[in-house]
Formats: sequence, structure tokens, C-alpha cells
Amino acid sequence: MDNILDSESSLGKILGEISFDEKLPKSTQAYEIIRTAIISMRLMPGTVILEKNICQYLGISRTPLREALLELASERLIMVKPGGGTFVTKILLSDVLQGQLIRDTMEMRLLRLAARTYTAQFESDFELALFKQRSAAKRKNAEEFFSLDNEFHQLICRCSGFPEAWRVIHNATGQLDRVRRFAFPLQENYDEVLKEHESIYNFIRMNDVENAAAVFQVQLDATFPTLEIISSNHPELIEGSASIDDIR
Repeated sequence: MDNILDSESSLGKILGEISFDEKLPKSTQAYEIIRTAIISMRLMPGTVILEKNICQYLGISRTPLREALLELASERLIMVKPGGGTFVTKILLSDVLQGQLIRDTMEMRLLRLAARTYTAQFESDFELALFKQRSAAKRKNAEEFFSLDNEFHQLICRCSGFPEAWRVIHNATGQLDRVRRFAFPLQENYDEVLKEHESIYNFIRMNDVENAAAVFQVQLDATFPTLEIISSNHPELIEGSASIDDIR
């Protein structure tokens, strides 16, 4: 069942066109490229990752690639077996639920802070973020929309006064992101998510903490039916037996 990335054409389809920013560490960029492919399911569970082939395709040495893979392994998005290869993990149910708890507590707290302390200096950033989301939603571009969805929540962290908190959330929710990303083309709820983001921003702008939190809670709770759909229709993608009801 395992797939192996053993050709430039297969890597091109999965990783896309690569353009490195010389101002940023190559390991960080390689991490984001591979992570995005895993989250979007372009790198399916069980896919074997051959370091030599990816290094050649990305045009980097093994040192930055291995740093990227170690980061992905720490998020349990890949498994590195000494002498046994590196491969993409299944969606780990316990990690999905843990990521949900982190969003439900830490990110919710940050959103409340953003609504409480909002100032007009963030207006243009939010307006631009929503403009780009409307465009992606109209085109039903799942990958772009998901990326913009995360950018919106990262902006909320900035607005809260704790911009670095996003990295903590990002690193802890990789398995959850696979579920969330899976939902967009499956349920085609682009307009629904966009309207929720518009409402969240409007409530933040009005310093309406409770209503902003209420709309965000709706978004958080939408994870559960999506996870149930994946578990029922694609059990081969899921690993683990933790109960969804444990954190509801």
C-alpha cells in the first residue's frame, strides 16, 4: 500500500513549484513545503519519503532537510524509523483531539484578548485577509482557502498582543489541520466559514468579546462532524481509538 516518492514528476505534483526565499532558513521552508503537502493529503499516509530524492528536487543539502523532518516527526506527521525509512503517518486521533483542546482553550483565550483590546491599526489587515478569502471561496480553491483561514487566525493572535503564540498553536495542531483541510472540498463550506470570519472580525472590532467567542466556538465544534465523516468513510486514514465524546 505504501507509495514511494521516487521520481521528479511525482515530487513536482506533490510538492509543487519551489522558490526558496534566501532570507529565510532553508530548513524552515522545507518544513512548510512538506507539512503543507501532508496536511493537504497530497502526501498520503504511508508514503515513504526518500531524503535523497527530495533534496535533489528542492535543491538543498541533507542537513536542512533532516532538520525539517525532525520538526515534522516531533508533530507526529511523519515517522522516522532508524534503518527502516521515513514515512507519513496516519491521522492520529488522539493528536487531533489534543489539537482541538489547544484551540478550544489557548486560541479561544487569545481571541477574547483580541476582542477586548482591538484597535483600528488592525483594520486594513483584517479587511485584506477577508478580501483574499472571498476570492478563494468564489473559486473554491481549497488549498488557498485553508492557508488564508490559518492566516486569519494568526492575525487574531497578532491582534491579541501575543503574535508568537501562533507558532505554539501551529506546531500543536498538525493532525487537526489534516481533518480541517479535508473538510473544505468534502463539505464545500467556504461561504459558511467566510461568513463566520466576517462575523468574528465585526465582533472583535466592536470589542464584543462574548459574541466573537460564540461564533468561534461554532467553528471549533464543526470539527466533530467532519472527523466522524472521515472515520466512517475513510477509516484507513485514521489511527487510534480515543473517543470524540471525551472532549465534547
